[in-house]
Amino acid sequence: MILRHRLRHAPHSRPGAPGRGNGPGLQASDIILVMMAGLLVAAAIFKILQG
Repeated sequence: MILRHRLRHAPHSRPGAPGRGNGPGLQASDIILVMMAGLLVAAAIFKILQG
């Protein structure tokens, strides 16, 4: 959901482009957010499978 939102709303801005002034820090935080979302999904699937 977060990934789809980012891909849909920012097709023209590259992570390294000096558009908003955030620079490469935005890319690192995005990677951390995606990893945390993946962990949440994995934990939810594990709980569902365990019962």
